[in-house]
Amino acid sequence: MNIVFVLASLGSGGAERVVSLLANKMVERGHQVEIICLKFNDVYYQTDSRVKVTLAMRQTKNRFTEIFWLRKYLKQQKPDVVIPFTEGVYCFTILSLLGTGIPIIASERLDPAAMSTTRKVLKRLLLPYADWLVVQTQSIKEYFPKSIQKKTSIIYNPVNDSVFNLPSLQGRAGERLNRIISVGRLYPQKNQEMMIRAFAKIADNFPDWQLVIFGEGPLRAELEFLVSSFKLQDRVLLPGRTEYVIEELRKSNIFCMSSDYEGMSNSMIEAICVGLPIVTTDVSGVKELVENGKNGVVVPCGDVDKLGKTFSELMSNERLMEEYSRNNYSKKELFRIDTIVNQWEQLLNEIIC
Repeated sequence: MNIVFVLASLGSGGAERVVSLLANKMVERGHQVEIICLKFNDVYYQTDSRVKVTLAMRQTKNRFTEIFWLRKYLKQQKPDVVIPFTEGVYCFTILSLLGTGIPIIASERLDPAAMSTTRKVLKRLLLPYADWLVVQTQSIKEYFPKSIQKKTSIIYNPVNDSVFNLPSLQGRAGERLNRIISVGRLYPQKNQEMMIRAFAKIADNFPDWQLVIFGEGPLRAELEFLVSSFKLQDRVLLPGRTEYVIEELRKSNIFCMSSDYEGMSNSMIEAICVGLPIVTTDVSGVKELVENGKNGVVVPCGDVDKLGKTFSELMSNERLMEEYSRNNYSKKELFRIDTIVNQWEQLLNEIIC
């Protein structure tokens, strides 16, 4: 099967991570796989040498010619299916391929209810021309009109196989570092300010604990200033990106996500597979991943006081952390790469045949 994924880039985002994992596994299974990066030439996630990576910016002179280049290029390549990831990319791809007959499976990566009116209208206009839509949660599927829901599948994000080859951390909560870990771009959507303010409220009561936020983005200077205003430079760390997310998760005792909206968090899935207790805001994907009071705690978006109180309750209760850890660890088979690729292959066979 000739499969083409389309992305903005292969940078360090969640969609890029998922596509790299899917592409590597699919080419391993004998498929012909290409990834087209439309907007940026940066490549963070490594792909199998058999995966063809095409950087569109090297092919086009400006943004206006890109739509014609993509249409011409894909008509020449004659893929069996094109799978664009993220809203902007799939809208652009659908528009580029109108009338070509090339099957398109669009992949929604964020909660569409949180998008602007313009973006919502654009989806409604273009998604009817896609052959299928893949989303990550039931609530996202239900957002769309019935006509779109009829051609929508829910497929979770996979995690790297390395997670399943690591020894269990069960019964070893006391051996981990006393730190709360978060992984995500330093963007407004992720609202890391909320978790920094929440940690600052309880930091004096837990002098041997740290908050470590991995990621990079335009809010770095603002977040660093906030940390310094609380005089927590040694307690709240912003080390940037890491290629060793799984290893860093395994060193930690609590995972936190404070986003204002999401699709389904890759880093949260990895934390669940590692067996970390979860503390998260109530965003899309949480209902599928977190049972409040069983494997983690869900707090309202933007509620700093509630988040700080939740930190305090977990940090002072090793037994509860271990219970949440045990319940999370049992979920990891849901996200094994082979399980997820099987679901994609079943869908591809239905669409193409």
